Amino acid sequence: MTDALALDGLLRRALLAYNARALHTGAEAEVHAAVFLNEVAAHVLDAMDASSDHAEREMLAEAYRCLSVAADNPLGQSCREREEVLNIACHGLAHAILQHNSQKRATEEEVHELLAEWWTASLLAWSQIFPARLDTVSPPCTCGALGTRPALLSAGS
Repeated sequence: MTDALALDGLLRRALLAYNARALHTGAEAEVHAAVFLNEVAAHVLDAMDASSDHAEREMLAEAYRCLSVAADNPLGQSCREREEVLNIACHGLAHAILQHNSQKRATEEEVHELLAEWWTASLLAWSQIFPARLDTVSPPCTCGALGTRPALLSAGS
């Protein structure tokens, strides 16, 4: 049986990447984001192997596939498309947690409520997954997404 705290931690980490807008990064920060997501995906795979509940395993499998695609981008998707795939992974993990806790399929409303409860402001989420040295090295995203990295102001501004 999968540990409820382990599932919570997996969702928390996936949501940090989503809330930090980690897929709108470039250069070294992009590499860091991919490594982070692949680590989460590996732990999701471990949780899936440990689960004895068929429905929970299916949701974890979907989360694993989505995290892997978002991290490695084998389909050459845009950052916005990859962000949507990461969002699907977060939903799958939320479904797995709620399934694990109640032993019944969760409604979309329950999933959205859980995700809203665990929302983290973008820059706070960024600071929790990226080392400070990456704050200024990621170029602005070419898609124009806002809030994708800290914007440091000089003292003269």
